[in-house]
Amino acid sequence: MKKTGFLSKLAMLVSSSHQRQLLSMMLSGFFLIGGAYILLKTKVPPEKVINLTPEDKMLIHKYRGIHGGASYISAVGEDKKNVTMLDQNGRVWHSDFSMGGGRGIHSTYPEAMSIPRILHVTWRTADAEQRKNRNGVRNVLAGFEGGTILGDYTVQVASRIPDEVLDFIRKNGSSLLRLKIRLADHAVLVGWDVEEWYTAKGGRTFRYVMPGGDFREPQIKYGEIIERGWMIMPDGKKVEMDWTR
Repeated sequence: MKKTGFLSKLAMLVSSSHQRQLLSMMLSGFFLIGGAYILLKTKVPPEKVINLTPEDKMLIHKYRGIHGGASYISAVGEDKKNVTMLDQNGRVWHSDFSMGGGRGIHSTYPEAMSIPRILHVTWRTADAEQRKNRNGVRNVLAGFEGGTILGDYTVQVASRIPDEVLDFIRKNGSSLLRLKIRLADHAVLVGWDVEEWYTAKGGRTFRYVMPGGDFREPQIKYGEIIERGWMIMPDGKKVEMDWTR
């Protein structure tokens, strides 16, 4: 998930609702697929791009017109240390020394969101060490190795986003797709929703709609939980959770 030049500086400034609204109106760019950024425009049919697999073509069509987005990565249960998330090409999508305690990582992308086809996620004991980057220097951004693996999961991501969610975003140009990844003690959970912008009495603001996937955060209004969150368990049952975020 690389951000460069002027767009990187813009992304760092995206913190207030007005800035996020501006971002949502400016989004245009590329979608990461099969190791290459491919321009998503209806005038460029998939067959005009060489070396595409049937899955490549399917995903290009699926995500046509979706420019940019947001992500939220978090963990519940025991703290997850020395976390490495690799995409289908073995590249580091995200890595972290420690995740948990209600802390989550929000990201917003002024270019198209690089949604991985799959994520291979591991977390390890505290004695793991950082992997070496291309310059031979150990760096947290290169992920972790060694120690004892405590969690090891591979999950499908890009193909799971429903077409109706993407259709909604295409019809509501200021809306953003939000991809959510949550590390639980028994699994890596994949979820999504839409950050929909609308006009309220106080001006333009946003809300999260069309949630789906393996979990959902609680719905909070004026500091009070009005709807509890839930998570899909290994047996397929949906269980309400006491998450506060």
